[in-house]
Amino acid sequence: MTQVVLYASMSLDGFATGPNDDLSVLHGWAFGDPTMEMHPLVNREFFNAGAVIFGARTLRAGDRAWGDEDIFPMPVFIPTHEAREPVTRNGTLFTFVDSAEDALDRALQAAGERDVYIMGSANVAQQLLSADLVDAVELAITGVLLGSGVKLFDQLAHAPIRLQPTRVIQSKGITHVRYDVQH
Repeated sequence: MTQVVLYASMSLDGFATGPNDDLSVLHGWAFGDPTMEMHPLVNREFFNAGAVIFGARTLRAGDRAWGDEDIFPMPVFIPTHEAREPVTRNGTLFTFVDSAEDALDRALQAAGERDVYIMGSANVAQQLLSADLVDAVELAITGVLLGSGVKLFDQLAHAPIRLQPTRVIQSKGITHVRYDVQH
């Protein structure tokens, strides 16, 4: 059964990015930091997804890490207020849509029976969590206190949102914690 999974890296103090949208500390594994490594199971689950959703900020911030590498083997849907044509870059189709809900509808159609992942974008994640459209939350918690940046969960329209922990996986420099959202 298809699940909508929020997949986000987070500092111990709840930030999804550092100051100035810096992803290098939380996503050190993607920037060549040898002290961090994504767990192979979590990595495999993500790359088996049928579609991904993230915000324009995540796209801009990711440019530094992705460079000219192949990025994602699945389509990516990006809610934005700017009308833009789809872009294919490094083998990935990026489609720009009007809203987080539209992104989710399009991603679910594209994914078929596979999961849809909301990757990183705090704003998009908060919108879809508040609309009760997320089935699971997968956090890659990095043992760092950033002190500032973009909080992952500070703008929820409806709280509390109850989560049931389903697994904890230790990896090099990262603790992966998965929760089911209690609808």
